[in-house]
Amino acid sequence: MKTLLLSSYLLAAGFLTPVFAAPPAKGTFTSVNGPLPASPADTNLTMFGRGMYPGDDSTYENLRNSGFNTVILSSFYIHANGDVYSGDDHKNPIIHDGQYVGSREWLKYVASLRQASSSVKRIEILLEGRWYNQPPNTYDYIQDWYDSSRTVEGIVTGIGTNSTLYKIIKIMKEDIGVDAICIDDESVYNSESIAKLGELAAHLNLHMTLCPFKKTNYWKDIICRSQPGLIDAIYLQCYDGGRFNMPGVWKDKLETTLPVYPIFLCRGAFSTCNPVHNSKTPAEIKAEMIRFKKDYPEMGGGAIWQMADIKNFVKNNCAVQTPESGTSATFSQYILDLRNGLKDGLSE
Repeated sequence: MKTLLLSSYLLAAGFLTPVFAAPPAKGTFTSVNGPLPASPADTNLTMFGRGMYPGDDSTYENLRNSGFNTVILSSFYIHANGDVYSGDDHKNPIIHDGQYVGSREWLKYVASLRQASSSVKRIEILLEGRWYNQPPNTYDYIQDWYDSSRTVEGIVTGIGTNSTLYKIIKIMKEDIGVDAICIDDESVYNSESIAKLGELAAHLNLHMTLCPFKKTNYWKDIICRSQPGLIDAIYLQCYDGGRFNMPGVWKDKLETTLPVYPIFLCRGAFSTCNPVHNSKTPAEIKAEMIRFKKDYPEMGGGAIWQMADIKNFVKNNCAVQTPESGTSATFSQYILDLRNGLKDGLSE
């Protein structure tokens, strides 16, 4: 009888929803443990932060003064034993055995983004998955672990408070201090497991955002399965495999009221000044923003992938070696030029 009562309680709390059951009735996302996390700004200018772990003072100072108001810490990968690694450090985990074990300096740098004078008002963390022929990671394991009826050696399955997934996301919330987890699944495409991860995030008072480049039906199913307000932004990849994507078209196909923000690959990507994988100059980004906004007048922001490429642009002296790639000679100037490409494209 105690087991039955406990199971009934956990089902009601959303921690034991049966696999393949119809999506539960959803209420509006509300505060569970303290104040609600920050929402995207009305004009949401976003920088993806690969190349920032552990980082240095100047990188974070430039971000605070950049005019970007959302920073997405990227990219982070879950491994088979429950450890989490930064894409900037493949040898040393940031999470091990349910504890934060990464750089303490990095935590200070991330916290500094919230200084009163900083333009940054929202911080997310990107969970990236495998692509092409990479070994299983992040979304393979979320798919394997979200169901508490499964047994996985060394892992506490499910999304309850003792589960491996819960402890990972809790560290991202409480130790790293993020407002949202960003879903960049490019291989597994199991919408039920992501919706359950969203339930977990909501329990920890986090938003969830989506970072697609294909498979609109998959992302639409995640939105349909999630309680209103949990997902509050969609970052659409408009480069490489998503080079033909348009935010307005995606918004219509998703049948959503959620904001859709285009992500641009900047010059300096793949350590070259050339237009590889549809990378763009600040001027080209502005032109694309203008084109997208004509099709989607309510579009309210855009994003740049990524800080590491900005550093490469300056390191490779692109302004001199390949002037057509842009005129920025310094790290701080290139960030501002990219910000202006997004912002000015919205105001034309």
